[in-house]
Amino acid sequence: MEQPMRIFCRANTNLNLACRGDKALLVLANSNDRSQHWIKDSSAVGNLTDDQGERAFALVNVTTGQALVNPNPRAEEELQLAPYSGHVSVELPMLWSLGEESVDGFREIRALQSSFFRPLTFNAYGGIPVLEGRVVGTYRSHQYYDRALSKNVHYNHTIWKIAPIDQ
Repeated sequence: MEQPMRIFCRANTNLNLACRGDKALLVLANSNDRSQHWIKDSSAVGNLTDDQGERAFALVNVTTGQALVNPNPRAEEELQLAPYSGHVSVELPMLWSLGEESVDGFREIRALQSSFFRPLTFNAYGGIPVLEGRVVGTYRSHQYYDRALSKNVHYNHTIWKIAPIDQ
């Protein structure tokens, strides 16, 4: 079995993505809470990649065995959870890819099936500040121009890290 990971956004690294009932939301980080443990599974997708050559994967919750699902490839909506059977087949709405890595290792988590000009990406709904209990959904990728850096950057609640539980 692959190593369990935690998923968190740059805006509040003290919160992890977890399954609570039928919701994917941010909760206070606790490495002993298995509902915050995720497997990044690429085993059933072969060499499938996105338009930028990033490998596709499913994000499967260790406790429920459910995968995160992008419910609508054309709309911004809350993430959903669905039964996962990667050993049989994986449906396209369950597949994600990673955007370009920033200096600190955070990246967009993008819906593989959304190949529009601005793809659907993970987003902590409600913006800044990112607080415990916030629902995570998909949102069209947005950037803003940072004059100090002289480049476009992502909002901190829209870029994420998938890291081992103990990090």
